[in-house]
Amino acid sequence: MNEISIDIPVVPGADLLQRVPLFSKLGFEETMLLARISHIERRRDGDLIIAQDSLGGALYILKDGLARVRVHERTTNQVREVATLVPGELFGELTLIDDQLASADVVAVGEVELLVIPRRAFDDLLSANQLLAIKIYRCFCRALADKLRRANVRIGELGHPPEAG
Repeated sequence: MNEISIDIPVVPGADLLQRVPLFSKLGFEETMLLARISHIERRRDGDLIIAQDSLGGALYILKDGLARVRVHERTTNQVREVATLVPGELFGELTLIDDQLASADVVAVGEVELLVIPRRAFDDLLSANQLLAIKIYRCFCRALADKLRRANVRIGELGHPPEAG
């Protein structure tokens, strides 16, 4: 029996993009377009990936390793760890849609590999493809709505401690 061979161009990061909920609704060609503007970066333990109060320039997807999210409290001058990111999680996505400063530091824990989508290339891609832009911004809206719902649940839990059983 003859094997059928299909040459599908492999673009580094395309498989990861399809597994990330933010981009999971994109079709193959759309994913390839996004993958072509992305690149892989490696960081060492303790490297600062995003600095709080900096103007972010990319969306990052954690491919391998861990990263800590920490906030510098202005009033107390203390640093508070607020989350640990694991492979498959993304951060910096808000910098792709607004010009606000980063709200937290993100620091590599051990060796880290990241898929990076630079803001300028992202803007150029969406400017050239309105249908892709609509689809991606709808994905952003869903993802941000989900984050807001989870944050509201956490805030509610802080205001109402569980009853002793």
